Amino acid sequence: MAGKYRRFTLAQGATICVIGLALGALAWQLGVVSTQYPLLLRVLFLLFAWFSFWFFIHGLTHHAVGKMFGIRFQYYFLGRSAIRKLNLPLVSSLMWKVPVFVLKVDRSSLRGASPRRRRWMYASGAVASMGLPWIIVPSSFSLGPNWVGVFFVMLVLGNTLFTLYFSPKTGDLYRAKLVKG
Repeated sequence: MAGKYRRFTLAQGATICVIGLALGALAWQLGVVSTQYPLLLRVLFLLFAWFSFWFFIHGLTHHAVGKMFGIRFQYYFLGRSAIRKLNLPLVSSLMWKVPVFVLKVDRSSLRGASPRRRRWMYASGAVASMGLPWIIVPSSFSLGPNWVGVFFVMLVLGNTLFTLYFSPKTGDLYRAKLVKG
């Protein structure tokens, strides 16, 4: 699968993730602190922050948890979400078009890790992608109109519910569930 997509060394991939998270944090702060910007621009800053916190934390968390547990990786690459395999009319077609940042696991180190550690490594990306975006919700209510805060609650809650429903069927939570032992 990775042969079709752009590969990144582990250092490059981790750096891209860290920069993406830093840009998300900057956008978050610009959206909240910079009151001179119009509301629409501030909402767009928060949307960018939400996307960054959702997208870039995922692979980086797999990488960090895997490293902590002795699981090695070969490289990062831009791939496709496993959710596309569910054959859901709108969702699957969208997931074919949206790239995700993927880590290629070193199978020998994965086999050497305990089942509990493998489960944690697999689940960590989904948990982080559900959890980190919640940090922007309180500040989204400070932008003025309540609809902004409600919008971000719905966005983050929608992401959490989507992940909790679909990931156990084919994603990271599915892989964690498959680990025997």
